[in-house]
Amino acid sequence: MKIFLRAGAAALALLAAPASAAGLLDNYAFGFIKPIDTKEASAVAFNWDTRRLLVTTDEEESDGRTIFGEYDLNGDKTATVVLGGCLSLGAAQCDPEGLTYVGGGNYVVAEERYQDIALIRDIGGTGTDRTYTAYDDAPTISIGGDAGNSGLEGIAYDRLTGDYFGVKERQPMVVYKGTGADFGNETATTSVLFDASGLGLDRLSDIAVLSNGAFAAAPFGDNLLLLSGRSFRLVEVTKAGALVGSYDLSAYKSIIDPANEGGKFEGLTMDDRGNLYLVSDDGDGPNQSFMLKLQYNGAVPEPGTWMMLIAGFGAVGGAMRSRRKPALALR
Repeated sequence: MKIFLRAGAAALALLAAPASAAGLLDNYAFGFIKPIDTKEASAVAFNWDTRRLLVTTDEEESDGRTIFGEYDLNGDKTATVVLGGCLSLGAAQCDPEGLTYVGGGNYVVAEERYQDIALIRDIGGTGTDRTYTAYDDAPTISIGGDAGNSGLEGIAYDRLTGDYFGVKERQPMVVYKGTGADFGNETATTSVLFDASGLGLDRLSDIAVLSNGAFAAAPFGDNLLLLSGRSFRLVEVTKAGALVGSYDLSAYKSIIDPANEGGKFEGLTMDDRGNLYLVSDDGDGPNQSFMLKLQYNGAVPEPGTWMMLIAGFGAVGGAMRSRRKPALALR
């Protein structure tokens, strides 16, 4: 297995997985892929305050704990994070398929089956062993009804607007939008932003917003990235659900799924410089998760440059402006 990993990583170091359509995703190339300690990795979130990555697992321990891992931007583990309280909620509750950072040391974790989001933070421990809010103590907001094993697969927070965006895996495969989240009163207003079934993806795995970092000032900064692990694809879409671009992840299948047991990418996040990080589970394979970094190599457009382009190319400018329509009003 170690020989295979070294050989695979060496081969991939020379490979930039191809993007298959015009758009932001054309500007990404292979950064690294490496095994990580967090088993059954199901989500990853970038903490812009510490510039670290938190990775969830969707497997609880027999004592009701779930063990997350914190990593630096090189994919090296920096801490073990423990959340308790699974047993008090029932075994089906502990299915944390989504994670996003919301600032001030706080994260929001998304539970798939009951489609709840919960606010958690560091409550104790030092160094490499830390404890976060237990599930049964965390303030919780319901995003949708009980969906079984086809519910809330990913969550993203827009730090500019305070809105949340989530993806439902299937039946139906939709993108949620949540506004006015109030964890004190455990309330929010949620709607379906668009149905993603027309994008040609086999289920949704995670979501990222482009407005949190390097792309906030660009016209496409209002767009979203969607991950489909089963399709081995990343897609860029507008908030109306129009496809902008696509990135093929199939070059990494032999690494994350060497036994052909259903291993796939489950989590996605973007750092403040536009780089992407994905984490995988192993399906029914050897119980080894991986982290993939896709390096952003494009220029970050300045607002003034885009304004000149819009003025000089009316048709192109009109198309770009159409991507920045106001978000759907929630009632």
